[in-house]
Amino acid sequence: MLTLQESASRLAQYPTSVISDALDELGITGVLPGIEPRRPGQGRVCGRALPVKFKLKKDDPDAYRFGGGVGKPLEQVLKTMDDGDVVIIDLGGASNAASWGALASRIAQRRGVRGTIVWGCCRDVDEIRAIGYPVWTAHVSPRRSRNDFTFGSINEPITVQGVNISRHDLILADESGVLVVPGDRVAGILQLAERISAQERRLEEEVMSDTIKSWDGV
Repeated sequence: MLTLQESASRLAQYPTSVISDALDELGITGVLPGIEPRRPGQGRVCGRALPVKFKLKKDDPDAYRFGGGVGKPLEQVLKTMDDGDVVIIDLGGASNAASWGALASRIAQRRGVRGTIVWGCCRDVDEIRAIGYPVWTAHVSPRRSRNDFTFGSINEPITVQGVNISRHDLILADESGVLVVPGDRVAGILQLAERISAQERRLEEEVMSDTIKSWDGV
């Protein structure tokens, strides 16, 4: 049985398109639509999901902290995240306020966090690009989130666009998008991914040599 680290390493060998095809063959919904990379060429990451949820609550005194920097809800995330994690934050797809920025990215990078996914906004895009930390979000906004959101949960299951995400799952992300791989299905998904990848290699060779025999061969 593969360890979590081995599973992440094996999955990272494949683009999201191949793993998405494997998920489709198994009837698993894993793709998170509309979440895009914020730095061209930021590559592919795979790691253990650290699910986070912020709740909509306007002007919560427990969330307030003066100025910019790290808000109180995000502080709990930064204290929890660890080497090999992919932070995934559920803001309900909000487009008006950002839960992640440059300072959080610097801390995550130093901790060995693989990347951050936000079903919502980030800010400080220029700085994030400059330091080379991988971030995927649905939107971008310069406005801080602590005026509108408070801490909800961490390390507890969340649901983003109908996809269930727990601490036992893996997140794979590249420039085509983001998907969730159920932790208890990794072995079967990897087996299918190898078959699909081999099929695509064969078809590519036949296309390039004008010798296509069948589109159906596996």
